Amino acid sequence: MDSKLNRLRLLNKTLEPPQEIGGLFLPIGLPERFEFMFVAEMPAMGVPKKKQGKRIINFNATARDRFLQEMMIKYGVEGSYVTDIVKKRDRPRRPTPKEIQKWLPFLLKEIEIIKPGAIIVLGRRTYEASFRPYVEPRLRDKDIKVDHVFHYSNQVPRKKFERRFGKIISRIRNSG
Repeated sequence: MDSKLNRLRLLNKTLEPPQEIGGLFLPIGLPERFEFMFVAEMPAMGVPKKKQGKRIINFNATARDRFLQEMMIKYGVEGSYVTDIVKKRDRPRRPTPKEIQKWLPFLLKEIEIIKPGAIIVLGRRTYEASFRPYVEPRLRDKDIKVDHVFHYSNQVPRKKFERRFGKIISRIRNSG
């Protein structure tokens, strides 16, 4: 496990923050786990803020991020790695196929290091437009279960998100 953590740290050090953001084990401070990996589309667009001397970055800045982490704890997947397909911040928009292809080797390296049993994509549109056509074909020879949940933004009621989140975690755990 320590080797995996070192390899991830080294990989993420190749990025150029704050514009390029790597993944995190969330919530921060809990033991790292490798069973599940969560994948979003692009880093949060705001510039990382400092809070109590620490830089608050991707997946750890907003009330919605905290809600995702609460769900991770509630359903027993706390300490899982959360990352993006595209690692570079930009104006709010969907990534282009060229951007996805540019960052795909980095994401595949994260997956290779973690060796998750399951990947849960954050957002149905992200799954359909960015993950399924570009990432999923590269996982066919690996034994990784893949599914998606609604994005945890305000667009989906929290109860609806939680029902789907709990259902997906349970189904993946019970399938093998």
